[in-house]
Amino acid sequence: MDPMAKQAFEAGLAKARAGDPTTAVAHFSEALNRAPGWTQARMNRGCAWFLAKNYPAALADFDAIIAAEPNLVDAYLNRSAVRRAAGDDAGADADLARAAELAPENPMVLHLRGLSRVRAGDLPGAEDDFTRALAGNPHNIAARVNRASVRIQRGDLAGGLADSEEALRLDPQHRDALVNRATARVLLRQYAEALADAEAVLSLAPDSVEGLYIRGVARTGLEQYAAALADLNEVVRRAPTLAAAYAARANAKYHLADPTALADYREAFRIDAAAATRVIIRLVREQARHRPNEVLAECQKFRARDRSDVISLARRGLTRLLQGRPADADLDFAQFRKLAPGDAPLLDALIAAATNADKKG
Repeated sequence: MDPMAKQAFEAGLAKARAGDPTTAVAHFSEALNRAPGWTQARMNRGCAWFLAKNYPAALADFDAIIAAEPNLVDAYLNRSAVRRAAGDDAGADADLARAAELAPENPMVLHLRGLSRVRAGDLPGAEDDFTRALAGNPHNIAARVNRASVRIQRGDLAGGLADSEEALRLDPQHRDALVNRATARVLLRQYAEALADAEAVLSLAPDSVEGLYIRGVARTGLEQYAAALADLNEVVRRAPTLAAAYAARANAKYHLADPTALADYREAFRIDAAAATRVIIRLVREQARHRPNEVLAECQKFRARDRSDVISLARRGLTRLLQGRPADADLDFAQFRKLAPGDAPLLDALIAAATNADKKG
């Protein structure tokens, strides 16, 4: 090995570690000029090009490596990352598939394929990949955190909580693990604990929209409606296309007798009807299970004060539906449609979701 090539390579590594990929590229290029067939130097230069966001140059380096060594797994993984960043998802997935053929039990390959499956909506496949990656490396925090997220999305709250706890044991300040644990705790009605996690997220990342959203939802669960509204106002300001934020804010506004709640529900459905439905039905179903008498009394109080309050009609009807009282629910729904015919599609979506939730137990 040419000692000058080795010296240039080591200088490139030092610059890459120092966060200076452009200078690192120059050093790796010098090493390659002196040792053109040095795969490790080309691999590192491709990575440096990638960090410098020069995707065509990075792609050229990884293409050259694969042409020379078609079974080198790391080259496929690196080229997949470049293609993904450049917007070529099909090419990135093809490289991941080839890496999986070459090294089917490689934890990094499994983890990256799991992320690809999450993007494609294949949550069972993603969970399987993360599980196999963790079997190969139980201390892989990224795989642990991503499996927690998938498990929570699939409704395995205990599994998601356990994964989050393990990730936080390994790294007590892991922001995404805190977000996952807070999310699971909200869904498990552990609102005080979720609130503490949200505060921890915000202490690490004060601008975290996720932290503010979870804190707002947890505060709603704790019936701290004014504080929840303050959080959710800020979420809507920062993320004006987040349907769940409008739906959650509408929930808080309703309890504060704020007449703009209906406008928020409408906006949530306009942005993403499925997301809005999930947020509303989760709260209605939970309250129907744990405090139905208080909910019905509040609806009655709000209706007595304002006979045009269609939100109370919908909420009371959905609560009665979830209680197994469809005839009573239908009376509320008929009155809702009479008062707000333009919002009938929103109500229909909520009824369908509540009916499905009831069937699932």
